[in-house]
Amino acid sequence: MHLPQADSSATTHDPALQDAVAAPEPAGRERGPWRAELAGRLAGVYREDVLTRTLYATDASIYEILPDAVVQPKHIADVVATVEVCRRYGVPITARGGGTGLHGGAVNRGVQLDFARFMNRILEIDPQRRIARVEPGVVLDELNAELKRYGLHFAADVATSSRATLGGMIANNSCGARSILYGRTVDHVLALDMVLSDGSRHTWGRDVNGVNALARRCDAMLEELLTTHADEIAKRFPRVLRSNGGYALDRLRREGGRITTERLLSGSEGTLGLIVGATLNLEPLPRCKALVVLHYAELAAAFHAVPHILAHKPAAIELVDKYILDAALDNPAMLRKRWFLEGDPAATLTVEFYEDDPARLARRIARLQEDVAQRGVAYAWPVLTDPAQQEDVWAVRKAGTGLLMSRPGDAQPYDFIDDTSVDPAVLGPYMVRLRQLLVEEGAEQAGYYGHASVGVIHVRPALNLKTAPDVERLRRISERVARLVVEYGGAITGEHGDGIVRSEWLAKQYGPKISAAFQRIKQTFDPENLFNPGKIVAPLPMDGTLRYGAGYRTEQPPTLLDFSAHGGIADLAEMCSGLGVCRQRLVGTMCPSYMATGDERHTTRARANALRAALSNKGLLNGLDDPALDEVMDLCLSCKACKTECPTGTDMTKLKAEWLHHRHERSGGPPVRSRLIAASVDLARWGSHFAPLSNWVLQSRVTRVIMEHLFGLDRRVPPPRFAHPTFREWFERHTWERLGSKRHQAEPTPAATDRKVIYFVDTWTNFYQPGVGRAAVRVLEALGYEVLVLPTQCCGRPLLSKGLLSAAKDLAGANTAVLGPLAERGLHIVGTEPSCISALTDELPELVRTATARRIAAQAQDIETFVAAELRARPDALHFRPDAPNLLYHGHCHQKALTGTVDAVALLQACTGGRAREINSGCCGMAGSFGHELEHYEVARAVGEQRLFPAVRGRGDAEIAISGFSCRHQIEHHTEVRPRHVIEYVADALAVKDAT
Repeated sequence: MHLPQADSSATTHDPALQDAVAAPEPAGRERGPWRAELAGRLAGVYREDVLTRTLYATDASIYEILPDAVVQPKHIADVVATVEVCRRYGVPITARGGGTGLHGGAVNRGVQLDFARFMNRILEIDPQRRIARVEPGVVLDELNAELKRYGLHFAADVATSSRATLGGMIANNSCGARSILYGRTVDHVLALDMVLSDGSRHTWGRDVNGVNALARRCDAMLEELLTTHADEIAKRFPRVLRSNGGYALDRLRREGGRITTERLLSGSEGTLGLIVGATLNLEPLPRCKALVVLHYAELAAAFHAVPHILAHKPAAIELVDKYILDAALDNPAMLRKRWFLEGDPAATLTVEFYEDDPARLARRIARLQEDVAQRGVAYAWPVLTDPAQQEDVWAVRKAGTGLLMSRPGDAQPYDFIDDTSVDPAVLGPYMVRLRQLLVEEGAEQAGYYGHASVGVIHVRPALNLKTAPDVERLRRISERVARLVVEYGGAITGEHGDGIVRSEWLAKQYGPKISAAFQRIKQTFDPENLFNPGKIVAPLPMDGTLRYGAGYRTEQPPTLLDFSAHGGIADLAEMCSGLGVCRQRLVGTMCPSYMATGDERHTTRARANALRAALSNKGLLNGLDDPALDEVMDLCLSCKACKTECPTGTDMTKLKAEWLHHRHERSGGPPVRSRLIAASVDLARWGSHFAPLSNWVLQSRVTRVIMEHLFGLDRRVPPPRFAHPTFREWFERHTWERLGSKRHQAEPTPAATDRKVIYFVDTWTNFYQPGVGRAAVRVLEALGYEVLVLPTQCCGRPLLSKGLLSAAKDLAGANTAVLGPLAERGLHIVGTEPSCISALTDELPELVRTATARRIAAQAQDIETFVAAELRARPDALHFRPDAPNLLYHGHCHQKALTGTVDAVALLQACTGGRAREINSGCCGMAGSFGHELEHYEVARAVGEQRLFPAVRGRGDAEIAISGFSCRHQIEHHTEVRPRHVIEYVADALAVKDAT
């Protein structure tokens, strides 16, 4: 069957959106003839501005090379045009997918060819033949999401599956956790459609007959090498499950009168040709899965246990060490997922079993448990059969690289000896030697994780690559480990590729004859050295072109927010490891604008890279005043998702707020629209006072046109309506009424006891939707609490979002003075607006750096969390009617990022009798004023259209529950469905109504 897919300039594929985010032509730069000719021939995007080149200078490796230009091809004709022009002028070309490589394979001079943005179509799925045809930019998880409906999947399952492209996986011959069962990517590639170095096209693979002259020469050369080098191939190529270095002469076969050239191209890292399409083999999804998580008190014991576990024929054995498990404690998202741990293990081995029959699965697990118990090495082995629980285990494992990089400081655990592979039978003794080597080098602090089942343990020693001694140590350790792995009959390169980091050591692995054969392969396929030069053949030095290096320095400007935990604002920007979790689109919230545009410039990674470049002495960008920062920061919605979804915790909301503050300070103040947003509380006070007249004026077409002209607030978005009376006015009357009723009561009501809770009244509840506050009070009083409403100020969120940090600090100080005394007494502070509660929990202690501010942050929480905790402690505290509606819930971004939505969903489940579920929704796109702003309207809409709006429109008989005011407004505007706050549904469901 064919799956038509729209042109993917963005996941929304909206021409208006593409215009809204298009980069301007660079001004004042001399354009060489090849630049003008190439730009003129492309239907896709050509960019040569410094910002774009800076963002493509790095991937997830330790390297940085500034390209001359970036091309995002729309189709194969663009790729051919790029090859023809670059060949004529001698400009190198390097293909790029998700940019998640750890070996420097996707950074180079010349032209970066980004396949991920446009050439990402699934061309065909044939479930009967179990094949799929894809373009190189298709992301693995997105392909598997389509295949799931047929009970199929593409089996190579890399840890970066949420953003890794199939083209990149083929180029690296990626593997994943379950390669003992499924093999490597090459084992599932049936055919490759290539653009060759002369600009011609050819397809290699099963049932393909080509007549391309260059392809015939390449095939003939490989045939000859296979004959003349047979003995050397047998001698030199490692006989391990994971051997992926150089060009795979050991994988070549003669089949059906042809040579399997596609098997050598898989893993050639874009050095021989450009993949523009692939035909893939698909595998059935397993019916039953189970995990056994073995806990070890010693890391070495885990290594030595692997051969015994392999006897049970599992689908995977994955190691995670204490370094990673402890790093998960500091990441809110991962902290919630490490519940399966018992005690404090030095390492875990996650053993996965697949079966078609549950009874057989249970028997296999029992045999493993019995074996482990008899050996007495592991001290715990919980069994997990629930898919959601298994996902938590895999999430911690997949976050391993990022979690290792999440510790602040210049010394970081880097990838450079991370990809060695040995026979699992010698894994234990090999790792003993390797660890001793690191001790000798003074680099014993290292993280260990990876595919123990196939002898691939990713080892990341901590080095400070900003110093000359550690750069020297980088090279020395690399060379010593290369010799060690060859001694053990293993492979220097297991799955991550050679790139820059390992190409230099290939001669140690393969010797002079095979190395000469590699050179001949490169010369035949790519005589002009056009494709990704310096990789595999004629390698770049592995300790050159480093992202940092001994001369690296950063500027650390003074900040209003507290960056001391990282060392400064530049250090937090440097926390970005480049792993690109911010490029995933099917799950999570980070990064909303990238999900909408598909443009690398709109990722958290891009913003962090730009800030790092601006604050460093490498000369790519010029300080915090560089105009490029305005461009890269413009579409950041300050959703906070990066604070937790990014494994290293690169908090772009915080970085952007501080950057905006510095920009305002240096430019003479914020723009007029930001000042209007800053005055929103005072304006709301007057608007509420004069409602409904104020609503009539603001909702009129004339006023909205004026607001668009003066302030850039899009006329299409109606401003929210003011309410009268305000919540505070209602609460004052409510308090007097309750006091009056108590005078006539013989016994005190539950609320008359010493149980008190502070309700933090936000601007939106007070002036726009007081019904939310009334519902909150009703629920809290039904729980037996006396509700206190204090004379607090605005939380400061509007100011924070616009970088007005001095004013936000003043508000934070005022709120600390009011809330502090009661918070010190242990009273909880609850709120119904997640963005306002997050200002108390996240930013207030950053602005007011006192113990009292930290106490307020510890005591503040969303009302859903507070009520859910009460119900867990006292299940009978509230009674609900049986006639509640079906509900779909959308969580606010800040709530998802900082506390999660488990409590909100549990509360809705309780009040509806289980008739509530959460939408996999990402961000709504409103983000305070963002969705109102003329230049951002289309992006805001596109963000919501990713997952949220379609789910709302397809809700059936369900109603929509939300937590955030912005979410309510955005959903109502774009879907004409009126959501209600979670607490309103809870209040309506109460079985016994009180006097309010």
